Amino acid sequence: MKRIVLFVLIFITVVCVAAEDGVKTSQLITVNATTRLELQVKFTQTFIFPVFAGTHALTGNNNLRLDLSADITPVSVNGTAEFVLTPVAFLQLVAGGAIGSGWNIPLADGLRINEPGRNPDGTLDGSNELTGDAFDGFVWTVKGGGVFQFDLAAVKPGDWNHVVFRTYHGLRYRALTTAGADDSWVYENDTGEERNGWWYYGNYFLGYQMPLPVSLVGILVEEELFLYTTDGQRYWGDDISRWIFGLLVTYDVSPAISVSALLQARTKKNYEGDTGDYDFYQLRNIDRDDPRSLEFYRFGLSLDIAL
Repeated sequence: MKRIVLFVLIFITVVCVAAEDGVKTSQLITVNATTRLELQVKFTQTFIFPVFAGTHALTGNNNLRLDLSADITPVSVNGTAEFVLTPVAFLQLVAGGAIGSGWNIPLADGLRINEPGRNPDGTLDGSNELTGDAFDGFVWTVKGGGVFQFDLAAVKPGDWNHVVFRTYHGLRYRALTTAGADDSWVYENDTGEERNGWWYYGNYFLGYQMPLPVSLVGILVEEELFLYTTDGQRYWGDDISRWIFGLLVTYDVSPAISVSALLQARTKKNYEGDTGDYDFYQLRNIDRDDPRSLEFYRFGLSLDIAL
């Protein structure tokens, strides 16, 4: 870990020195709130280095962007670093990492180990037990992926021709330092079904940008899939994708302030018989004939303030 941090610091220093005169910087404060009683305040410092720029329209704006961010929620605090390399206008390469920890409050669990409950004789009773104290370990993430993006206005110029498409696909490794190989854990009051290991994340966005206060409307689709393997995971459905579908609208209050609204539905797992009533998820049996259904997920607002 120390070598990785040292390499990143050296890399940032070299890039800064090489492109010092043309570096652009910006700061952004983001406040997110949802109907699931989620609240996050995030600060992001961005550096844009004009590297690998060419003379062609597809390469003239090539750059390397570094986003350094810190966020806090009622149950967690996180730090993130992300590099985004644009070698050509329609392609981006993404790499980054994050580290955070959490605490627990009466309304939400920020960081816990999720264990199956047991009867006095040691047999499973169907319940779950959440164990662990505040800041009991760190959740760390490394990721890498790629973006393909397209704007119709690039080939048919015009203020009203910004039909945009963007899709990201990548791999992430995420782990809790105090969790064992077979432990499940809770972070930021999630479902408690995560384990140390790799998983896939992808998204698709189709939108329309307008020269109006309502500057963007679009559809966002996200997919997640655990890639780690464990005995019995097919029984409770760890091997099937989870999907989130959203409608997004952005309103520009001013050149520096915007508000986005996001309405989301998601897939949930269908289980056989009464196994879905078990609190510990690994005791449930997925219905292989009809494994998913759709449910309302959340409505969220996001406020962006450029400093």
